Amino acid sequence: MAMRRMLIIHPHWPPCNLVGVHRVRLIANELHKFGWQATVLTVDERDYEEEIVPETLQLILPEVEVIKVRAQPVMKIFNQRLIGDIGLRAWHPFRKKAREILTGGDVDFIWFSMPSWYTPMMGRGLSKAYNVSFGMDYRDPWVYQLADHQKGVNRAMVTLLLARFLEPLALRRVALVSGVSEGYLEGVKRRYKQLKNTPFLTFQMGFSKRDHSIRVPDYSPPFERDKRTYVYAGAHWSMGAPLFSLWLQALAQLNNNSSLPNIEFLFIGTGNPELLSIQEQADQLGLNRLVREIPHRIPYLQVQQILRESDGAMVIGSVEPHYSASKLFQCLITAPRVFGFFHQDSEGSDILNQCQAKDFFVPYHSDLTEEELMVNLSVKISSFVDPTHEWTANLKPLEEHSTENNARKFLQEVERVIA
Repeated sequence: MAMRRMLIIHPHWPPCNLVGVHRVRLIANELHKFGWQATVLTVDERDYEEEIVPETLQLILPEVEVIKVRAQPVMKIFNQRLIGDIGLRAWHPFRKKAREILTGGDVDFIWFSMPSWYTPMMGRGLSKAYNVSFGMDYRDPWVYQLADHQKGVNRAMVTLLLARFLEPLALRRVALVSGVSEGYLEGVKRRYKQLKNTPFLTFQMGFSKRDHSIRVPDYSPPFERDKRTYVYAGAHWSMGAPLFSLWLQALAQLNNNSSLPNIEFLFIGTGNPELLSIQEQADQLGLNRLVREIPHRIPYLQVQQILRESDGAMVIGSVEPHYSASKLFQCLITAPRVFGFFHQDSEGSDILNQCQAKDFFVPYHSDLTEEELMVNLSVKISSFVDPTHEWTANLKPLEEHSTENNARKFLQEVERVIA
């Protein structure tokens, strides 16, 4: 049987260091196992604004075909960014190259993963012109609820209004909608009743064990000598900010009541100019001896090594129940123990339950008072940093969320669509 071919249009790809690269990469790596050729149409790394990490190229399997286009430079007026999104800057080169590829007639499906929010806008035109079905994948919600600090006449409001205008246009003629969270897709279903007969599919970012076994030569994690180090590696964003604040307050309360010697909590990649930094919050609470922040993002493979050599990993999530807790997989696989603080109704909570790994989990719910949450947090943090408190996780249930299994489920739906 001849190989089928999927055209994946996504502007970021290794050696880019953005998190979103990995969902697309992981799926692309698996397609050949199921009789599909992955062709990734992406932007040349010379046009990225983000950090370039050449070592991540070893995460791509040789079966994946990669085609690159050049993007326009960032457009600025009076030193202010006017057009910076790479999906917009590469719009015309993307569409031109996609047409060239589709003219060959051997592409069976087109897939867009978002963000960037602009690339799927070409889906309807390409699908109609070349009679090829396309799918859209939500790694984040396109239309979302603004946090209190984002409300008003500002960039965040303009972005939301633009999303409400563009999303229904992008979804015209879409054949398959997928996402990392059922919550993200429920919003799409609710807003667009005309999609009631369109297949929807949820699958986590998942994991590949191969990723977690690659070492970075001559790299030493940024740990303090003679201290046990517990690591949070990920974003600090508006919907998660209240939980970070509560966690830090609970740590301060615990520190006031009992001594926590030779311990450090290291936050990596948490820089967010819209929020009070983790380090500023910690310093205000008198935690400068216990908490250290490295606000910039560290390369993916280095993060894996940091988690492996840490004394434990922390997963702090969102006040929303649809939080996907994608980083939970890498922490369970790599770190010696895992602390969790996110919504009790989230998929992450189910995963910890399946893995019998809830010893250091604090469930969040809006019905709980801050005082109740802080008491729970203080107790769990104390247990988490106690090396005599044994912790093990049953990782067998994670196989359901492996990238291979995700790709299988995804392709089953794709094949139904194109049948």
